[in-house]
Amino acid sequence: MSTSQHLTTESKHITPPSSFANDPLTPPPTEERPFSQAGRIISLFKSIRDGRHSREQPWTEIELAPGEYDEIERQLRRDEALYGYVQDKVRYDYNADLRRLVIRMPSGVHELFIDAVEDEIRSQLKAIRNGLGPEARFAQKVRPARSTEIEFSAGDARAAEKSKYEPDASFWHDDAQFPGVIMEVAYSQKKKRLARLAEDYLLDSDANVQVVVGLDIEYGKKGSRKATLSVWRTHLFPVDEGSELRVVQEIISETFRDENGNPADHTGLRLRLRDFAHKGLVQDIMESEDQELAISAQQLCDFLTLAEAKVERKGSLSKDSLDPGVKKRKRLETPPEEIALEDEAKYIESEQRAAKRVADADSDYENLSYKSSSG
Repeated sequence: MSTSQHLTTESKHITPPSSFANDPLTPPPTEERPFSQAGRIISLFKSIRDGRHSREQPWTEIELAPGEYDEIERQLRRDEALYGYVQDKVRYDYNADLRRLVIRMPSGVHELFIDAVEDEIRSQLKAIRNGLGPEARFAQKVRPARSTEIEFSAGDARAAEKSKYEPDASFWHDDAQFPGVIMEVAYSQKKKRLARLAEDYLLDSDANVQVVVGLDIEYGKKGSRKATLSVWRTHLFPVDEGSELRVVQEIISETFRDENGNPADHTGLRLRLRDFAHKGLVQDIMESEDQELAISAQQLCDFLTLAEAKVERKGSLSKDSLDPGVKKRKRLETPPEEIALEDEAKYIESEQRAAKRVADADSDYENLSYKSSSG
């Protein structure tokens, strides 16, 4: 890429590495036993499962000791029911370079808003799929994947560890290892981490992730309903040793909804079809063809307002009630102790069957050997 193609810092913001150096999280006291956070995190997962955890903390960060993330995974797998719940219902990230675990608990507004944005992009992709030519063939393999897990190898000596992320929304091409487009809804502490999160997605994927979109809907401060849009991409810059891949913030917290809740004078979100997969795949399929996908500031504002209204009306929405005299009956649940005893009995029975098969096989072998030698 020639230097004329590089974006200038007058209109774009290149995030220097130093700006990501947030104050480190408080490490556990040295007198505490190793992996002191693991038990607390397992307890937190249980609180979420049992409905005892407040969603007032939608972004919880915990710094782990070396090897502690693997210990958390081991403890989770020992509790099959909890492990299944966490895999299905709880979203959490792990940055292997920083050993930082983040537990996400997005609110109803965030989930409804990102669903509407995702649905609009899906509709535009569907329209492109119904066309002809390379663009249609390309779009036919692009799918929304919401919070599908993304893994990256650690960038330093902890090469055995992998970073894991579950974004708010993502779009993947069937033939690509990583999503081309990732979207994150920012709020409170997450807003402070969003630039670093975008850097992780873009650089740790070796620029296979093409664009990260940030939607900050942190309203409520002194009654403000302001919401903003940010966009990050990667660009190559010449250095003495050759080239350097850096993250460039192309759109910097531009308002799409003002403090009064009205749509701002802004172009909204603009993506290209080629954003939805890595460059090599795009060149193989589309060559020079491309098409724009756009969501206006008015649409973004409408999606957010409707999401807020739905959550605010939750207690007054219509529903059916049972007729008088109708009773409900649920299955009796087997106590955990009995389930454990039953599982143990099944395990012992399975071991006994396996041992018997081995013994029978050995007996058959001995008989066969005897007959062969005596024959």
